[in-house]
Amino acid sequence: MTSDSTTTLQSTILGLLSDPNVDKRLGRGEHYFTEAVIKAYSNEKKPTSTEITQTMWFLLGRGLVYIYMWQPAPENWEWRLTKAGIKSAKGEQFNPDDLDRYLLRLRANVPDVSELVFLYANEAIRCYSHENYLASAVMLGVASEAAFLEMADANVKWLSAPGQKLKDVLDSKQPYVKKFDEFRKRIEPRKIDLPSDLADGMSLTFDSVLDLLRISRNDAGHPTGKPVLREDQYIALQMFARYLQKLYQLRAFFLSSNP
Repeated sequence: MTSDSTTTLQSTILGLLSDPNVDKRLGRGEHYFTEAVIKAYSNEKKPTSTEITQTMWFLLGRGLVYIYMWQPAPENWEWRLTKAGIKSAKGEQFNPDDLDRYLLRLRANVPDVSELVFLYANEAIRCYSHENYLASAVMLGVASEAAFLEMADANVKWLSAPGQKLKDVLDSKQPYVKKFDEFRKRIEPRKIDLPSDLADGMSLTFDSVLDLLRISRNDAGHPTGKPVLREDQYIALQMFARYLQKLYQLRAFFLSSNP
């Protein structure tokens, strides 16, 4: 296994722990598994044994790995993946359990993302990493709403005359649902004027945004007492990363098409 520019130490470790041919013994933090991690960085700056140990304990604290104490000598105990760790080791492009890589991928896939949207997305993934799933859901909802409003605002001039009514709604204090509905009511008839790569799956993209907004702004953003499960927020963070790219592609098209 080798590391690429978007692979963090955490994702390297998770990948190695999922490999049945890797020696996963603790080795007092210097041998066995630590050596396997260092060897994975053949053409890069190699992590130190201290950095590896710190990352291992961080992963243990997050419930992604555990120590299997199957032999008398502690150095022969093994690092193993939990069920959550196995899922996280699958190498998904947007893996919320790998905070650094998630943010790197987000920046790479959506280079035009505004600092405001990225700020709330950053808060959302960090809350998730500390098991604050309710807070993560709320922050993700704010990031989604901000991204939608940026895209919709760019759409105003492209719509010409109908865009002024939309602008009035976007600038008002009306609920986000009203703003979302007003935007969709105007964009759907003009779908034929969009490039095919943006028109295809557009309805699915907007449905995904609206679903996440409803969950994060209604269920999580109000004192209902309804918990947010880790599995649900894991999916929400993946969904956000994918539709964010589409929202910014639409925004770029609208801006480039404005007179």
